[in-house]
Amino acid sequence: MLDKYFWKKENKIKRNYDIEDHLFEKMKDATQVYDASVADIFNACIMELIESQDIELYETKETDPYAAHTFYILESNVAGLEKLNAKYGVSIRKLVNIAIRNVFEKEAK
Repeated sequence: MLDKYFWKKENKIKRNYDIEDHLFEKMKDATQVYDASVADIFNACIMELIESQDIELYETKETDPYAAHTFYILESNVAGLEKLNAKYGVSIRKLVNIAIRNVFEKEAK
């Protein structure tokens, strides 16, 4: 029952990811609504992608800015991203941005 509300303790790994600026802003804005840090929201987005495997590629403009951000990411999320990368041949960078985009598109509905 508590698993529904809390994550079990797990090691976290410090990693840098290039995130589209508008997606990072959405995660920051979500911290005003939820009792969660940007890193918590990031990890939740990755968990959702790993579970759903809803990997729909989308076009980005070459002018869309990306910035590197450092997160403490759950070890299981790192492993899950690596499995998705191997299975679908989509870069980790793209998978991370797809994960964030998917969650906020679903939230908007």
